[in-house]
Amino acid sequence: MTLVACTCPHCGGEVKMEDTLATGFCTYCGRQIINDKAIVGDIKVKMDRTSEVVNILRLAKYSMYDGDLYGAQALLGKAMQMDADNADVWYMDAVFDKKNAKNDIIRAKSLKSYDVFTEEDMNSYKTLTRSGGQGLFITCTIITFFSIFFSVPFAIIFEKFYLIPIIMFCGMLLTVLSAVNMMRLKKKNIPIPSPRNEMDDEMRQAIKDELRKQ
Repeated sequence: MTLVACTCPHCGGEVKMEDTLATGFCTYCGRQIINDKAIVGDIKVKMDRTSEVVNILRLAKYSMYDGDLYGAQALLGKAMQMDADNADVWYMDAVFDKKNAKNDIIRAKSLKSYDVFTEEDMNSYKTLTRSGGQGLFITCTIITFFSIFFSVPFAIIFEKFYLIPIIMFCGMLLTVLSAVNMMRLKKKNIPIPSPRNEMDDEMRQAIKDELRKQ
């Protein structure tokens, strides 16, 4: 008998189970869990976790829509660990990892999809940023402040008083433009995720069959 470590999908607790048991109960929350490392005879059992992956992807998509990109990326990482052989995780990763987005898209096109996060969704969400333009706005505000602060004594010393209103105007214009850009980025131009945005039964069964063959 060998003990293997299993992670409870409900509370995240680590549970030690015998490798001959296909199911068990979490010692932390009491819920039933599946031992995906179970071995029956000489055959290692591979559990179907399609529904879990679909739910995690849906939660990640909702988090992206709500602007919680850090939470969405954490959920994406969990979905990738459970099943990296589907198009949805790579389309979603292309939104976060813009440097490798091209490779992610190529990989996604060669895989089956759960139809939770599609190429169309990727195109809708690709303009999302973690800062939402706040970094640019703060930078422009700081530049404007110091420009005005240093231009006043400079204009007084060299009697270039006409520089003060010019610098103030340019600085304020820059700040206003960055604020408008921030508001534009925050504006939601993406469709509300639908709880019914899942694949049909025929496609779901096809993916399950494909996973069992692997």
